[in-house]
Amino acid sequence: MICKMKKKIIPFILCAAAAAVYAAGCTRVSEEAVGDRGEAVSTSFADFVSPVYESLSDEEKALYDKVKDAAANFADYVEFDEPIPRELARKIYKLVYDQERKYFWLSNIFYAPDSEVSILKISYIYSKEDAEMKKAELDVTAEGIIGELPDGATDFDRIVYFHDRIVTGCDFAQKREHVNSAYGVLVNGYGQCEGYAAAMSLLCDKSGIPNYTVCGTNENGDTHAWNKVLLNGQWYNADCTWDDPILTRNDPDFVRHDYLLVTDEEIEGITHFTDELYAGMPPCTAESENYFAGRKLVYYSASDAADAMREQIKAAGLLGKREAELRMSEEGAYFSALARLFDSGEIKEMIEDINGEYGTKIRSAYKHNNDTLFIVHISLIYESDVME
Repeated sequence: MICKMKKKIIPFILCAAAAAVYAAGCTRVSEEAVGDRGEAVSTSFADFVSPVYESLSDEEKALYDKVKDAAANFADYVEFDEPIPRELARKIYKLVYDQERKYFWLSNIFYAPDSEVSILKISYIYSKEDAEMKKAELDVTAEGIIGELPDGATDFDRIVYFHDRIVTGCDFAQKREHVNSAYGVLVNGYGQCEGYAAAMSLLCDKSGIPNYTVCGTNENGDTHAWNKVLLNGQWYNADCTWDDPILTRNDPDFVRHDYLLVTDEEIEGITHFTDELYAGMPPCTAESENYFAGRKLVYYSASDAADAMREQIKAAGLLGKREAELRMSEEGAYFSALARLFDSGEIKEMIEDINGEYGTKIRSAYKHNNDTLFIVHISLIYESDVME
């Protein structure tokens, strides 16, 4: 699977601060310079059966198990009890490849020249010895990440932490090695959407959070992959790739949460188009555990949003941090907040006031807006930053 790069988005320039070009890897957001500087199901992981596997017929489950066991044991082929249609073999192989990413050594190449398949050849990216070494390295890395979680971390906290570690620790790339696996993302720090989804799935698996991978396309028709995670009995979408855009400016700490714990309605048929193989899966309809709701960052008026943004800028400035973000409750409130914060220049005034009162050295900010999800996100720029 190849998750193609999307076209660059040229930002509008709102002030004299240096302009930035925003190139997106499987993502969409605009960036502007501003200022003068489902359904409820059991959450027991021990009892969890993936909805993808559960959706299969008994015959298909038996075929899936055969292919999965072959991949786990580096078998050269799978022999079916009786010939099956080529399209059925392809479906099962693709589902195993998509869902069983712990077997990252499995090749995505499906080869069956006949209309009916009795013996399915299995191919691998690595030798068994090389794969075992990489798996050991990946397990140590993943367990180290999980070990950094504080005592008492909830599943919400864990999902957010895994998302942020993946986004800040990995760069989107197409031509690096291992980019389609959790190994590439977590160990090497490079990945495509398939690798991002595999990394999130691995960390959730090791933490006992039910999840599965969804494959499809983005609005440009490029292949894409993301996750569904089960949180407090409800399914949510989580897309680390789309929260890790490629910036031309140097901001290694940039992370956004636009596509973390969102509903199907917010993305399906808009930015994400699910492959028909995943039709009929449990819907993602709940909003209570959305990232912004869980962090109490949803606002209903431009006035409340302005007050919240000011507090975030102040807190970030005092700590030398860069990011501030919030979400508006609906479209009207969102555009009212944009008009107040940016069109009227209030962000600029906030920065000047905070610098004067607290001695911070904020020069300006980049604006990241998501008109579909009603999210405002700014990245602060400091006097000490080298402007490109």
